[in-house]
Amino acid sequence: MRFGLLGTLTAHDGTAACQIRGPRTRTLLAVLLLNANRPVSLDRLTDALWGESAPATAEASLRNLVARLRKSLADEDGKRLHATPSGYRLAVAEDELDALCFEAAVRRARAAHEAGDLPAVLAETATALDLWRGEPLADLPEAVAADAVCEQWRESRLQALEWRFEAELRQGRPHALIPELTRLVGELPLREAFHAQLMRALHATGDRARALTVHQRLRTALIEELGIAPGPVVQEAHRQVLAEQAGQPAAPAPATATAVADRPRPSQLPAPAAHFVGRQEQLDALRRTLLAGSDRPAVAVVSGMAGIGKSALAVHCADALRTDFPDGQLFLNLRGATPGLSPLRAHAALTALLHGLGAPPETVPADSDSAAALLRTTLTGTRTLLVLDDAADTAQVRPLLPAAPGCAVLVTSRSPMHTLDPALHLRLDPLSEHDGIALVERTAGRATADRSVVAIEQADLARLVRLCGRLPLALRIVGARLAARRTLPVRGLVGRLEEHEDRLDELELDDLSIRQSLALTYDSLRASTRRPDLRAADALAAIGAIDLPDYSAPLLAAVLQITPAQAGAALDRLVEAALLDEPRPDRYSPHDLVRDYARELVADPGERIRHVRTALGWYLSLASRIALTLDPSAHRIRQLPPVDDADRLTGDTALATGDAEFGNLSTLVERIAAEPWATSAEVSLPVRAIAPYLRVRRHPETFRLNELVQRLALRDGDRNALGYALSDMAQVHFVTGRNLEGIELIDQCLPLVDDPTRRQVLLGNRGLLLSNLGRTEEAVACLEEALALAVRAADLRSEATVLSALGNLVEAEDPHRAIAHHRRSVEAGRLSGFGDAVCAGLANIGFAHLRLDDPATALQYFVQATASTEWLAAWHVGLENRRGQVEALRRLGRLEEALDMVRTLLEDAAAVQDAFATGTIEHTHGLVLRDLGRHTEARAAWHTALAQLGPSGHKAVVELRELLATG
Repeated sequence: MRFGLLGTLTAHDGTAACQIRGPRTRTLLAVLLLNANRPVSLDRLTDALWGESAPATAEASLRNLVARLRKSLADEDGKRLHATPSGYRLAVAEDELDALCFEAAVRRARAAHEAGDLPAVLAETATALDLWRGEPLADLPEAVAADAVCEQWRESRLQALEWRFEAELRQGRPHALIPELTRLVGELPLREAFHAQLMRALHATGDRARALTVHQRLRTALIEELGIAPGPVVQEAHRQVLAEQAGQPAAPAPATATAVADRPRPSQLPAPAAHFVGRQEQLDALRRTLLAGSDRPAVAVVSGMAGIGKSALAVHCADALRTDFPDGQLFLNLRGATPGLSPLRAHAALTALLHGLGAPPETVPADSDSAAALLRTTLTGTRTLLVLDDAADTAQVRPLLPAAPGCAVLVTSRSPMHTLDPALHLRLDPLSEHDGIALVERTAGRATADRSVVAIEQADLARLVRLCGRLPLALRIVGARLAARRTLPVRGLVGRLEEHEDRLDELELDDLSIRQSLALTYDSLRASTRRPDLRAADALAAIGAIDLPDYSAPLLAAVLQITPAQAGAALDRLVEAALLDEPRPDRYSPHDLVRDYARELVADPGERIRHVRTALGWYLSLASRIALTLDPSAHRIRQLPPVDDADRLTGDTALATGDAEFGNLSTLVERIAAEPWATSAEVSLPVRAIAPYLRVRRHPETFRLNELVQRLALRDGDRNALGYALSDMAQVHFVTGRNLEGIELIDQCLPLVDDPTRRQVLLGNRGLLLSNLGRTEEAVACLEEALALAVRAADLRSEATVLSALGNLVEAEDPHRAIAHHRRSVEAGRLSGFGDAVCAGLANIGFAHLRLDDPATALQYFVQATASTEWLAAWHVGLENRRGQVEALRRLGRLEEALDMVRTLLEDAAAVQDAFATGTIEHTHGLVLRDLGRHTEARAAWHTALAQLGPSGHKAVVELRELLATG
């Protein structure tokens, strides 16, 4: 595929031109190509396609245009033009786009020009100029063709022409250049380089009179239009013509000699911060970038949130580079986020820089474009460092950049400015804790002389640094507070900052204020007329209202009642404004102090409650989808929101979703449960929905969350919520081996439950707990009652579970009867699609064959159980199966295989922090070690098992004590 931008828009598939029909489809392709290989937001595309008159259906229309463009490009699968979280991205190889080939040729030509390789200059400029078919995007609307990238290409073309003409002149071929240069000086009456080259070409052909006429016309134009005289390059060409006319030799002189000699050398850098610490890696990277030889000026951008130390880093770096830029150092505060001041406009910024370079006020052109041209001319041939501090955006910075190599620019901004194409982009993170402590100590001027209190003071300082979010501005403020009050202990200041409601009040001192710095960015978003900015402001307020560890676009979309794409664009905008970070793809979180500020943005309690309840509703819907996948039993999902078939999750996706969102759900439930307006019903449902995920993950939070529900249910008299809370708490006791505690909770729960399905589950669980305690007769009675309820309700899943429990219960007395129960359990599991029951039933048949002293057959069933389902929802099901394999291998004498497997099991149990499972596995581990003759290690394993299982009253405890007594 070949695309063309340098002229009319073209697309060619290698055989024929692609038919890109319709002005909006062509505009869409042009904008994507102008940003090739970079995501373009939906709002940016909408603005390009419709401007201020975008219809309400713009997003749907845009999707249709994308589909039409994909069809035209034979890209129906979207591999080339694919969607991103906030828009679309067009993938283009360098050799597929004429503009990219052009830029590469210009870079090579620049390098050849710098090296003085004239043949290479001619070859590379020819390559670049041959790609130029005319004005970029000449057939598209002016708003698209006026893109800043197109302006760069136009300038690069003129630069390539200058290099070609220079190479031709140096090789003694002036005649052919005169017609083209004559045309160019007519088209560009103020471009001095072409005038100087035309003068030299005319002079070389003996036409000195015309050469002087060219000079006179340029001089008149510059004085009349800009109020300035021709620059050093033109002056040198003029001098050579006059010198030969007077019969004097025209001694060559560097084009910049006069300019450099006469120009003032500014030294505008402010004094570096008195207490600068850390950032050595960033300083090294900046130094390498700003001093690297290149075919263009070096540009580095330092971005980050308010108070992160961007300006301090930039000034510290620039101060160390003074001698590397002997022609001066310019410093300009662009006031992108200065309290009480508007950002500096382009002309004002250009004027300030030109004044710093010695240009009298009357010589600065009145329009920004001419002033920018004068700045580039003035900086040409110098080694000058520009520090542009606190830039608002890329548009503010672009006119201030030099064009010729030798100069360097260091920009600081809260925005990352990726479209500036810097040679280096540094996004600053907070200081390390070590450097944060050092900054507070130096700012406070405190040195702990008493060694006995050093450890205490350092611990308090570390806490203080963490409460300040390791943010340099906050650390300077607390350091100054400590300096102002010499008797104020660090611990006292820590106590004040621990109250997050008052933290931002404490972080204000004189003209330093975290709240004010953050408010500038937020207020600029709120005052904007751009939809992404306004949505970003709304998103930050919602983030403060719901106050979670992190955020996703779908969650914010639900809270703000916008589309996920719009929410994603708003979150991306907050990242660009340095109010959020994106620590993981599509997960966003604020800095701690931004979180404090965001909490203040929603003052209306009713609005805050609405946001929180909407977020809880979204999490309930998500948890219901997880529950339907992990435990689709009727009693569990009956009162949960329905789930559309299109929204169903696979097993792995359900677990991954739970892993990603449970921390937020837990935080939200805990916070709501503490509110006086919370009800047991709204807290109970999401906790009930997430319970299957918690059981699979053996999550320690299960008990605590259900205790919250229990407290609210008792307060509200909510029997339904209380019954679910007690039964889920009993489940925790069951899987951790605390059988008596589990039975007590189930006995409290049973009188609250009338539903037959729920009673069946409770009775089945009670039977399992009684079985673990060896109370066989009571266990059988419970399980048979539960089985009768399951059969009556035609609940095959529950029937499979109860049959498995009955089989395990009778296994010791009658293994053959146990096998019959387990076969029925497996069949019920298969009929109901209950993979856990199938796996558990096959494993239980294996255990029954071990009881019959038939380890070979047992091993076959254990292996079959492993292969019976592609995904095991319950960790304990897979654990028991693999533990059975170990025991079968041990009895078959395959001890090394058994040892390898049991060690893998121990690693798995440690990974999920399952102490109870560790105890049961160590029991088997000891048996394998004993058979290997490693008795000391076996006893150590049994001691570990006893320590883990002892408090639970598990039936294996008696055997372990006997093994330790006799082994």
